[in-house]
Amino acid sequence: MNLEQYYPDIISSISELVRIPTVYDAASVTPIMPYGKYIHEGYEWLKRKALSDGFEVLEFDGHALAIRIPGNSTGERIDVISHLDVVAPGDGWLADPFSGEVSGGFIHGRGTQDMKAALMLTYYALKYIKDHGIPLKRELRVVIGCDEERTMEDMKYYARKSGVPAFAFTPDGRFPYTLGEKGALMWSVEGHMETCMEALEGGIQCNVVSPEAWALIRCGQSADAYRNMLEQKGYPGEVSREGDRIRLRVLGKAAHASRPEDGANATVRLLELVACVSADPLADLLYRCFSDHNGKGAGLDYDIAPMGKLTMNLGVLKVRENQVSAEVDCRYPYGITSDILTGRLQEVLKPLKVTLRYDDRPTLADKNSSWLKILLDTYRELSGDAGAEPVISGGVTYGKAIGNCVAFGPFREGEQELAHQANERIEIERVKQLFEIYTTAMIRLATL
Repeated sequence: MNLEQYYPDIISSISELVRIPTVYDAASVTPIMPYGKYIHEGYEWLKRKALSDGFEVLEFDGHALAIRIPGNSTGERIDVISHLDVVAPGDGWLADPFSGEVSGGFIHGRGTQDMKAALMLTYYALKYIKDHGIPLKRELRVVIGCDEERTMEDMKYYARKSGVPAFAFTPDGRFPYTLGEKGALMWSVEGHMETCMEALEGGIQCNVVSPEAWALIRCGQSADAYRNMLEQKGYPGEVSREGDRIRLRVLGKAAHASRPEDGANATVRLLELVACVSADPLADLLYRCFSDHNGKGAGLDYDIAPMGKLTMNLGVLKVRENQVSAEVDCRYPYGITSDILTGRLQEVLKPLKVTLRYDDRPTLADKNSSWLKILLDTYRELSGDAGAEPVISGGVTYGKAIGNCVAFGPFREGEQELAHQANERIEIERVKQLFEIYTTAMIRLATL
């Protein structure tokens, strides 16, 4: 395949799409823009691009776009599914998170890894197929959703309208493919509890490890006591006086909640400091519960084959005048249920109330599927990684929202993943390698 001629357009298109800050915006939601104006701007950009390139475009009421090439014989459909939306950038960026800058051999900005680069690669793979008139047995669609990072209602809406494909993959995981995904749930924690913390805010989103937290503390202890504890723990942050209050700010490191070991939770760090210095009951309760990201502090440290360890992330925490509000992300393996987990967390966090807000159960694909053999063989052949084996993931992808769908790349084992982190970027040479893998896989799925 002669793919080189597509590289400049791929790189410029990724950069241009990154410059559109496609973050959910509740204030601008309308029936035409169900996820707000910024995501809708990206949606319209993609639609115009596909139409100008001569594709047939199917619209699903602002929830999703499908760009298609009809099949010739089988009546089956292959979907390649990506999402347009990104998480909020958060702090810690060295440059504009929506610059889309191309420099130093990388494309920089929020969404480059999760997942605008992969989206554009599959789009240009479809364009390669159309440009070269490759005859397809099966209809082939590149599908773009708009709300993967929050609810995935976009793809559920698409599936209701369009039906389930014969097979689908989403380039939103690891190679060679994701055999199974842990269950994913979200708890809200609310209630009233006496605390020395007059106010506290930590985190940016439930499925992101908190990169920063601050609290305003009624002065039961000296500011020096907090400074000494901050220094003793070695956490980055600062302590200052505001009248008769102490302001404590602690920094951490953002990461995707499915891989909390890649980050450092600033909110948990702050709770630890307050619990140590002031012996505050609320800080102590929350710190003990969430200090271990595998759930040991809550008695939820399950490790069940083949999916492995449960993970838990205190994503967002707010305290105002003894009122507590929190959002917690949990990824859990087969062998335990969300009802059992919720009941146990409720016992641990009394007198606070725990409510299960969202639950996607674990999924496990059939390893003997002929579709999966195509993905595995394609990756092994083009990567040279002949020993690659399917993986289990703690991530949540569209595989949970639409049937017959697995994640297929773009990451390899051991590769640096910056999804949901500051200074997200993707290497241009890696983009070129991925283009061959995705183009080949899409041709084979639609023709073999």
